Amino acid sequence: MKKLIPTICALLVVVFALWKCSSSPEHAEVSYVKLGSLPADVLPCCIVNQDTFKNWFAGGKVTAGGMVTPANSVAFPHNNNCDFYRWSEHMFLWITSPDKNSTVMGSSVFYNVSVSDSGKRVLLQNNLNMPLQMTSHLNKVGPDGLPVVRDNKGRLFEVEPSPLKNAPVKDSAGKTVLVDHVILGLKGKFLFVDKAGNTIKHPEAVIAHTNSQSIIVHRFMVNDKKFIFLDANGNQVQSEQGQATGDVLMSQNGSLVYYLTMVNDVYAYYLTMRKNLLGVSANFPTTAKERDAICTYAHAHGITLPDSNALAIELKSSWVEASSLPDTTGAGYITIRADIQQYDTTSNTKWIPRGHKVVKMAMVGMHLVGSVAGHPEMIWATFEHTNNTPNAAYAYLDKNSHVKQVPQDSGTGWLFSKNAADPNPNVAHMGANVINSQKHIYGDTIVADSGYHISASNTLRSQPWGTTADSLSNAEDTTSARSNSEILSINNSVLGMLAPGDIRSNYLFIGATWTNSGAAPNRDSYGRHGANNQIDTANGVAIGTNVLSNSTMETYMQSTVRSCFFCHSTHQALPGEPQLPPSLNPNVLSHVFTEIQPLVFKAAKKPQPTQKAGK
Repeated sequence: MKKLIPTICALLVVVFALWKCSSSPEHAEVSYVKLGSLPADVLPCCIVNQDTFKNWFAGGKVTAGGMVTPANSVAFPHNNNCDFYRWSEHMFLWITSPDKNSTVMGSSVFYNVSVSDSGKRVLLQNNLNMPLQMTSHLNKVGPDGLPVVRDNKGRLFEVEPSPLKNAPVKDSAGKTVLVDHVILGLKGKFLFVDKAGNTIKHPEAVIAHTNSQSIIVHRFMVNDKKFIFLDANGNQVQSEQGQATGDVLMSQNGSLVYYLTMVNDVYAYYLTMRKNLLGVSANFPTTAKERDAICTYAHAHGITLPDSNALAIELKSSWVEASSLPDTTGAGYITIRADIQQYDTTSNTKWIPRGHKVVKMAMVGMHLVGSVAGHPEMIWATFEHTNNTPNAAYAYLDKNSHVKQVPQDSGTGWLFSKNAADPNPNVAHMGANVINSQKHIYGDTIVADSGYHISASNTLRSQPWGTTADSLSNAEDTTSARSNSEILSINNSVLGMLAPGDIRSNYLFIGATWTNSGAAPNRDSYGRHGANNQIDTANGVAIGTNVLSNSTMETYMQSTVRSCFFCHSTHQALPGEPQLPPSLNPNVLSHVFTEIQPLVFKAAKKPQPTQKAGK
């Protein structure tokens, strides 16, 4: 019996330990589950050859988490859509390749673009010993540098600053009248009322910008509950997104979404040369000659650009705290260490910044923008984690070229939606507080929108693969189904060749946009519905997936008619200024190029005079 006692005790310890582990939520493990899926029978109209795919990897062998070398953007072939999509996939795999204890995007090849400080940003070369800097909101502005809202029909408008109270409008007689308040009238129309209590007849907003007034509106409060927007022609624009401020997004797990902006070394040295007036090209580099000039300049400062054939790259990515994910480790996600803003969350309508913390972050989305041969306007590609959001309904072509319809995703468990069947998704619940509405400077204080608490909203990817149903996205694809098939096809091709266990297989390529023949963007997309609801293929130059958006970065701005180039294009002139034509100027294409300060180099040491012997 004495011999059995130690054995029984040991068994009891083991049983207790097993019970403790299974019953204690702190130690429970939740396995990673992939939600999104793609149809398997898609027409293989855009693929990557298996031998070509192997050559993307250093050493020519596909391995899980293997290093991918960058695409040669100098020798970029631009014969068809698929060339642009292959480039996008190739560059994403390179940028997210493991490198030491980070990824290529976290290596010294890339520079963190600092948060704006009174309109100035600096480039901070990535250092494994220093956490990256992120911000909890995006200041979305349009081509005129004005905040942007999306109306209930999916159209994008810019909001010109104006007071919510006593804003001026013109009445039917052309007289300027101050609006005291706005109320809901008959048939969904809103009535604008002056201080005397009289209804203003046919009010028209007084817009300061003299150009493109059809896309610029003023904002008015309705019964202290919602907003209505008014344009210069008296058209009332209704939008569920009333604040028109910095986007703030929260996951269903309670993590704010944080954003990171980066550029690569070629971009950094090109920018420095250009701002120091050293005779560099006026446009982003696209040729071997332009690449060589940048490399020579970097070399003069003791720097080698190891991946210069990648040309200029700008990244904007979105992240959540890894600890907020089901297994708390970020399994199934690309992760990095970052410095993020903390908040006092005592109030459910106003969160005030309270210091910073360094935590592990998990990537949920990425905009990848890069210059290539023949396209100084750059390729604008975007990627999302497969678990982000449900997709709206879409069509594609199967292997027999028959059109197949995919219904809207259903169910729960998405990172940014607890109900895929929500009839009114993509409604903002909060935004960054505006410090100066005239200069559109946003603070870090988060304020709930009228009628909401600071909380997660239900997000739907409304144009799943960057096209609008029953429209044309480019001259090569005669239907949106055909365009969708190209994106689905290359996703199936690449994901099917990645080695099992490669974390990059959890990210989907959503699409890419560029312009026809590398033309300067003019705000308009190919194939959008123009006058009289007719499809317009003559005016729009944005092609590829021409209404592309990312559900983590354009959550409340997903549009059925506008592309990335609606915002990344020439600003309209203010009154008294000459109107500028469409441009390929980096200050126009990029929202950060103008603010970034050139690199500052250490002064070279002066050579010491040679000491003579005996002295």
